[in-house]
Amino acid sequence: MKTIKLFCIITALLFTVDCSAISIRSDSVIIRIHFLHGSKPKREFRHEEDRWFGGVLGGHAGIEISPNKILNFQPKSRPHLFSKRSIINSKFSFHDTISFYEILGGKSDSVKKTIISIKISAKQKNVLDSIVLAYTKRCPYDYAFFGMRCGSAVYDVLAQTGVVRKLPFKKTWRRIFYPRKLRRLLEYGNITGFVSIRKENGSKKRKWEKD
Repeated sequence: MKTIKLFCIITALLFTVDCSAISIRSDSVIIRIHFLHGSKPKREFRHEEDRWFGGVLGGHAGIEISPNKILNFQPKSRPHLFSKRSIINSKFSFHDTISFYEILGGKSDSVKKTIISIKISAKQKNVLDSIVLAYTKRCPYDYAFFGMRCGSAVYDVLAQTGVVRKLPFKKTWRRIFYPRKLRRLLEYGNITGFVSIRKENGSKKRKWEKD
């Protein structure tokens, strides 16, 4: 009888621990920051490979907020040189993984990629979802060469979510002037919630932005 009681107590404790572990796991979410590396055609392939906006210091960045759904910041038409408050020539939109990596004209399976996974709390995910809803309805700032672009916009969203430190508007785009600045910050900046980095090499016909 005592053996049966002891077995029941141990089973109940193990069930409680297991449920707690499930609760802890469900209280966090993985988001992924995607980076399409900038590039330009190698000299010997310049007649068959396209030039991309920004060249080697160009590329693109976005946040995968749910599987195969990447939020990214783009101009609606030709980008302004300087940011304008009265003319918001920009949008936050969604792309699937393939179309995100083909946004500059390359093929998804032949471009250089870096994907950084970060764990955030359920509370942070709720904040992120609220920001995404607001930003996709009404973009808060213009897209400009001297202003917010894809990398700095991703930084802004991450800052408001609590992943990175908040910065004033001008300091945000000056510090994250192109995507590599953000990528290196996330790779080497000891970010809370950092999980992993995955990289894929691009076509040998192009000169890619270095790691």
